[in-house]
Amino acid sequence: MKKPMIIFLIFIIILVVLYIGESVYIGIVVHSIVLESYNTYGENNIYSDTVSDSIFKEMCYRNGYPLSAKERVDVKEINSLSFPLTIHWVFGGKATYWYTYEIYDENGELAGGSSQIPVTINFEIQQGKLKITDYDEEP
Repeated sequence: MKKPMIIFLIFIIILVVLYIGESVYIGIVVHSIVLESYNTYGENNIYSDTVSDSIFKEMCYRNGYPLSAKERVDVKEINSLSFPLTIHWVFGGKATYWYTYEIYDENGELAGGSSQIPVTINFEIQQGKLKITDYDEEP
């Protein structure tokens, strides 16, 4: 191989590694925000510089159930959240994840829940910072 070709291949490899690294970083941020929304019932947005309060509250998928561990300690919740798959470009991107949520009543009976629900989060990169602009949960 000629030297220019080797330099070009190294350059491409570096770009791919940087892209994957940034995608993983954005996935970690999105995952942390969704878990915080879940843990606080969407009420304590410590990520207000990244996501609006209304989207943060919408991210808490357990808010839509009448039976909740927030008011009652005799219910059991099971939460499973996949790591977001992220694609991005210079000024934005999308992160997609799936969640499963189940809630059981005081008798151990399944009272509600959802399984493998896909969610897409759109984001922009504004002044070098991640800003979540949209949250779309499939019915």
